[in-house]
Amino acid sequence: MAKYLICFVMVLLLAACAPVSAARALTGPSLAVPGQAVAQAQSQTQLPAAPREVDPWLAGLWIDMSMGSQLVGLYNDYAGPQDIARADHISLVDLLDKVDAGHRLVVFKNAADVEELVPHLVGKIDIIGYNLENGPANRPDEQADPVGSIRRVRAVADQYGMKVFFGPNRAIALSHGVQMAPYADYFVLQVQQVQTEPQTVQEFVVPLVAQLRQANPNLQVSVQIRTEGNVEDLADLLLSLQGSIDGVSILTNDETAVVAKSLISELRLPITEVPAPLPSPTPVKTDGSVAVMITPTATLRRSVLVTPMPGEIEGVTTEPESSAARSLLLFAGLSIMGVIISGVVATVFIYSFRTARGR
Repeated sequence: MAKYLICFVMVLLLAACAPVSAARALTGPSLAVPGQAVAQAQSQTQLPAAPREVDPWLAGLWIDMSMGSQLVGLYNDYAGPQDIARADHISLVDLLDKVDAGHRLVVFKNAADVEELVPHLVGKIDIIGYNLENGPANRPDEQADPVGSIRRVRAVADQYGMKVFFGPNRAIALSHGVQMAPYADYFVLQVQQVQTEPQTVQEFVVPLVAQLRQANPNLQVSVQIRTEGNVEDLADLLLSLQGSIDGVSILTNDETAVVAKSLISELRLPITEVPAPLPSPTPVKTDGSVAVMITPTATLRRSVLVTPMPGEIEGVTTEPESSAARSLLLFAGLSIMGVIISGVVATVFIYSFRTARGR
């Protein structure tokens, strides 16, 4: 008799567990460890990316960047047709063969080298870089006659259909820059030694650029910065020169390639992420039959991860109806279990009492 009673009680307990199991099924991930359900859903669900804007003015600057074995690929990832791959020495000219976009430039320290070597570089470069500075690396006769020296470079460029990229040091830029500007297509102002001093840079660049543009209205101007320090501070430095510069010249090498990548990504998106060109403006007629040009504005964006809000992840239910059903099933299951347990306890007590009396 006792065996049958035990089996009957077990069946009733199993029946009482059914509503509790059903309530747990409705509950789903919400009964799990806090955060576990969200983590599981995130791993199974493709989350939408929230955009972060890249400054459109910075993105519009052309980039002139040093080449190295670890820098060519970086340049190709970001470069457009207006950008310049720069070999800082004639020995690096073969790296320019790996460049996919933009212009190709070799830097020369002397006009005499330009006259001797450029004829052999036709088809490999389209810009001649001329870096005239005061020091032992430049010929004394060219330092003594800066204007005459750049005129010699200009003559070679015109002969082979190339452009001139002129990068003097600060002293020559201030003393002869305005006189030399008409012979250059690009003019780079070296500020890398004071790039952590925004006011010093502005006081040097802004007034000088105004004079250079008066001498050559078609001149393209950049500032040269090196890949050192905080890249956000460098971006802010460039923003402070808005209205004065057209591009940025990045002085870097293979050892600072990581910083170079961070700097470029602060300025623009990779080519593969640049938004597609917008359609041509469409005239819209108003009531007065006047055509109004409506042009959408493109926004450059960078993607970041966003934590989803409750209810956005598949499998997480937040509706009040489900909550009410769970509560009802839990209440029913617990009530049945309570009645069964109470009955079992009462049966055991009565059985023990009757056995005691029978003895």
